[in-house]
Amino acid sequence: MSNVFISTANCGKAHDADIFGLSVCNPYTVTCSGDGSIKLWKNNLLDNELPRNNYIRQFVHKTGVHHVEVFHSVERGGNELCIIACVSFSGHIFFYNVDIESGDLNELNLLSPKEDKKSYWAIKWYKSDDSNICHRFAATDVKGSTYVWRFHPFEEELDEEQAQKEKMKREAKARRNGEYVPDKDAEIDSTFRSATVRPHLMLDAEIPAQKPAFATCIDISSSGLIATGFSNGNVVISQLRTLRPIHNFEAFGIQGIEQNSNTVRDVKFSPLGTILAVASDSGSYGCVTMYETEYGERIGSLTVPTHSNQATIGAFAHSGWVFGLSFNSTGEFLASCGYDSKVRVWDVKSRERVSTLNITASDIEEEQEILLEDEHGDSLKFPPVMAVKFINKGVRKGMGSDTNEGLCCVCMDRSVRWFREAGGA
Repeated sequence: MSNVFISTANCGKAHDADIFGLSVCNPYTVTCSGDGSIKLWKNNLLDNELPRNNYIRQFVHKTGVHHVEVFHSVERGGNELCIIACVSFSGHIFFYNVDIESGDLNELNLLSPKEDKKSYWAIKWYKSDDSNICHRFAATDVKGSTYVWRFHPFEEELDEEQAQKEKMKREAKARRNGEYVPDKDAEIDSTFRSATVRPHLMLDAEIPAQKPAFATCIDISSSGLIATGFSNGNVVISQLRTLRPIHNFEAFGIQGIEQNSNTVRDVKFSPLGTILAVASDSGSYGCVTMYETEYGERIGSLTVPTHSNQATIGAFAHSGWVFGLSFNSTGEFLASCGYDSKVRVWDVKSRERVSTLNITASDIEEEQEILLEDEHGDSLKFPPVMAVKFINKGVRKGMGSDTNEGLCCVCMDRSVRWFREAGGA
């Protein structure tokens, strides 16, 4: 089985410096860069409209921005929220509220002065689909700790514990009486319909590092788990509600080699939270390992067949470090990208590669936007791919994107590239 992805749009020299981060929501594709800015590329474009002419730029910090995450949700009362969180190389987290109609960005101060003094690195939003469960925001710091906040869109805060107790009482009473338990969202919605929208964070707790190590990446599952990856190759999974660590996956890369890298570059849960994919280094190669999350067992690695007798010491997904992972909406496929200038799409069940996108400088349509060398004179003819994201059907408009899933990636030649799956619905 194979999947074919075709290019739908690209933008060379999208930023004035390297692009490090990528996030996708319904209204925007959002990128962040070493030039200190974030850009919001509009997704809803007509066939004759180009991304380079349809974006919003926001300067963030002079040190540059390396991570970006977007929270997009329609809350109670029809209130649409779009909040961007990004991290600068100074270690600060910046938040911006996006007015969807006007495109204006307004900075939000969501951290307390004490919280703002820490040096953060990776960040993640968690959007709850349960009206009795709070949204969450999580971040790692350079000392290896993971912090989790409850995110409240309204001035009136949801008491999660009390809401759960009341839900259990209603269900128990209904079962005793043999009654149908209705969806209580409408009842709760009427309580909050006139509530004042005031996005704010309340610190839940800190998950301290088990060993001193740089916390490089983070993800939160729909099943209530949080995973943190470290520079020493370890990954810790904790329960989101109790923040108690339940699984610890230790590095398994090439050992005993001088200057060897075991760094975990990315962690991603499948949509149902039953699988965790881990991208890590093994020397100069890139590995992707799959774990099931109930018992913490390793279920396999993604491997590219090779004829080289030098690559039999491990299972490698890329011939260079893997920088990013992304599951599609159904969890059937996983995309990976790496230093080898490739984006690969894998069948999760069979763990077989079903598509490979070979990224080259000649992909960029406008010749004046092609960047062939970096500031050090090194060739960018085959640029490393820094991040990749699946795009749900209907998010990008035109050229079959309404009925087909897509991909977006950012590369070291400072480009943003959009693709969609070929074929019918």
